[in-house]
Order: sequence, then C-alpha cells, then structure tokens
Amino acid sequence: MGRLSLGVVLLLAVAPVCAQQQVANKKPNELIVGKLIYVAPMPNGIDKWVIDFLQRWGKYKVTSNPEGVDLVMKAYRPDKETEWEMRQGIPQPSDSDKGRYPIHRKRREDLPFVSISVVDWVTDQQIWNADMINRGRKKNEPELAPGPRTKIYARDMTPDQIAQRITMKLREYVTGLEKGGPVKPPVAGEEKK
Repeated sequence: MGRLSLGVVLLLAVAPVCAQQQVANKKPNELIVGKLIYVAPMPNGIDKWVIDFLQRWGKYKVTSNPEGVDLVMKAYRPDKETEWEMRQGIPQPSDSDKGRYPIHRKRREDLPFVSISVVDWVTDQQIWNADMINRGRKKNEPELAPGPRTKIYARDMTPDQIAQRITMKLREYVTGLEKGGPVKPPVAGEEKK
C-alpha cells in the first residue's frame, strides 16, 4: 500500500511539470503576437491601400523600414509554365511562325497572377498567403474559409478593392486565431453577432 501511494504522489508531482514543458514548447503564431509590420512595394500601388487598411484596423503598427519588424507583407508573381506546341511528337515553342497548331491544355487549377504573403521576419517562414485569381467566384462555388492559404477572386477589382479584400481575409484569419477556435466563413443570410 505504501508503494502505491508513493507512486501516485510522484505521478501527481511530475504531471504539472510535463504539462508546463508542452505549453512552453508551443510557440504562439506570429500573427497574434506580432506588433510591427512592413509592407513591401506591390504592383499597381496595392501596397499603399494595404497600408491604409492595416492602419485603420489598428492591430499592427505599419513601418517603412523593413529591418527589425515582426512581419513582412510582400507580393510576388508566381512562375508560369512554358507552353509548347507538339509537331509530330516534337515540342516546339508556342510562338513559332511555321503554321500554328493548337495547344491542348488540360483543365487545371487557376494560376494566380499575384500572390501576397506575410512572413515572419526572423525565420523567413510564410505564415499567411493569398493568391489573386483573375476571375470571379462562380455561383455554386462556396466562400473560402479564412486560413493560412486563401484565394481572392479579383476580376474587375480596383487596387483599393483588392487591398481591402486582402486585409479583410487576413483580419478574419487573425481574429479566428485569437479566439482559439476554428475559423468559419460567414453564412449568407445569417447575421453576425
């Protein structure tokens, strides 16, 4: 009986220490704890609008110096695949002037024309990404839940509308992270509480 009670006491003493080590090892998301953000130049002046919307939000202090910040928001154009025409089984560049052959394309995921990402300045790891797709959202296509990777359908949008959508998606994701629960998209017709 003495051995059993000693084992229980020892187990009760060690359990909180193990739990504290697990909590200490789990680093909080930089989007939650970060305070200072640098917005790099973006095409079509989108960066100026993003800075304006981030300042209105008030979560982050926007700076013009990229050194020593917590987060960096930047844009890049993803590489496009080279397209080839096939002539008798031999690939030819698609701009060749000897007779045009149609390029047979498989239906594939829409490629983004610009990607916006937020990276941790210290580790240079991508924390959040939004791909700008040059088309509208289809009627039967569900609204994408805010997450670490999202798409923004940007056809016929002005730079300020694109920047507003970028900031809105980032804000929804960060708000969900702060609440600690799963991030759910708003349901059409349902009022926000």
